Amino acid sequence: MRLVILISVMFLCKLILLTSCDDFMSSGTFTEISRIYSQDSSKFILQYDYPQGAWDGGRTFSVTILNSTDTVDPSTIKYSYWSLSFDNIYWKGNDTIIIEEKFTEYINQGKSNLKDTTLNEVAIKIILKDPIDTSFTRKVFYHETSPKDNYELIVYRYVKPVNGDYFLNISVINKGDNIPKFGNFYISLYDFDCITDIKWEDSKDILDIKVSESCFHAFTHYLVKNGPKIDYRIQINETKGNI
Repeated sequence: MRLVILISVMFLCKLILLTSCDDFMSSGTFTEISRIYSQDSSKFILQYDYPQGAWDGGRTFSVTILNSTDTVDPSTIKYSYWSLSFDNIYWKGNDTIIIEEKFTEYINQGKSNLKDTTLNEVAIKIILKDPIDTSFTRKVFYHETSPKDNYELIVYRYVKPVNGDYFLNISVINKGDNIPKFGNFYISLYDFDCITDIKWEDSKDILDIKVSESCFHAFTHYLVKNGPKIDYRIQINETKGNI
């Protein structure tokens, strides 16, 4: 996949997608969000966060496992999982925690990033669970055939009344093919999208993509690995289009 960049400014920051990390700290203020106790109340899952900047918007948090007798001291937290790496986390008994790995990240990267491990004498079991079940409806926001009549561009989400819009899927398929369940070109990690507009260029089978400045650095991470070999041009534009 080739990228023609239409801007001259290079961004130095990158979106760091933590699966697990040692000594993960932020320059922000530590905030305890919640505790989820094991059945015997001997340990708990601590959910906490540090502000991660304007791009975050309070969407992310971290979790670790502590003993009920432990004092919550940010300086002693040595191992955490970031919420961008999982869809769900919960206890199974008193000594096992199930982590449902972020399914969109798994589909996007084509591999699992998390591994079974042990944390504070608790077994961490990683599973994959498709978050899109029969309660969701696919909503197509944009559908356009390429100028040379070879491909179709489809922009869609899965929605249901209780939570509104879900993550963004963008697929490029051969004309007449079925729409894949998940985007084969682009999948956002959650309901926070870099893309503001996408369409075919006039007379060419090249995608014209506009992204917001606040997360331009994250755009390439959302591109599906081993996706269709489609040329595209990208530029910063905050104006909402067909997304």
